[in-house]
Amino acid sequence: MRTKRTVGNMVFYCSQLPNKALAAFYIYCLLTGARKEGFLSLKWDDLDFRWKTIQLKDKVEDSGRTIPMTKYIEKLLCDIEKTSVSSYIFSSKTSATGYIVNPYKEFNKICNEIDIQLTIYDLRRSFKSLAEWVDIPLGVTAQILGHKPSALAEKHYIERWSHLFEQLKAYL
Repeated sequence: MRTKRTVGNMVFYCSQLPNKALAAFYIYCLLTGARKEGFLSLKWDDLDFRWKTIQLKDKVEDSGRTIPMTKYIEKLLCDIEKTSVSSYIFSSKTSATGYIVNPYKEFNKICNEIDIQLTIYDLRRSFKSLAEWVDIPLGVTAQILGHKPSALAEKHYIERWSHLFEQLKAYL
């Protein structure tokens, strides 16, 4: 996404979807930079509302990674009703995995509505751009995205801070 207006349109159209879980999923990808599989396979037990964190499965780190849960993301999570006995947040009765694996149909409708060509992975790239717009340091952005640290200081001295996510949320 190239402009701030396009980001606003994406969030607006996502929030209008009747399927609140899918709407939240698209917004999460945009606001956290998480990979599609990492969020779709989230379980309710992966959320820590006390410490405001989300434990994601990660393709880089076997142990997964923890990202901050902003107030906005927390609100979206609370708005998703647990509609089945499934432990998955984005549960699917028809999927063999137990969670949604094909979130593309509604996403493509939104992209057509706002006349933009995007993939769900592009939301991850857009997060990086959004983080740059609000001056989140590159090393912190890389950690949130789940990239391996590239310098000695990043490996040992930089931590993720929730207030940086709050800056991003305030911008939107």
